Amino acid sequence: MEQHGIGTDASMATHINNICERNYVKVSGTGRKLIPTDLGASLVHGYELIDPDLVAPTLRSNIEKSVDMIAKV
Repeated sequence: MEQHGIGTDASMATHINNICERNYVKVSGTGRKLIPTDLGASLVHGYELIDPDLVAPTLRSNIEKSVDMIAKV
């Protein structure tokens, strides 16, 4: 998430918790990697069919940058 400029330190844990609770991913191993479930992979695939930009990390990053700019005005 940090690599793509998504989320703040405070929101990352909440986001990860949400996608785990919704059964989109499972946490695996000691490295705590996020592994997509069948449901999560299907959801991403469906969004890609509608509009590939919906699952691009840059979309969320651009939204957050826009919100930050609005907040600073």
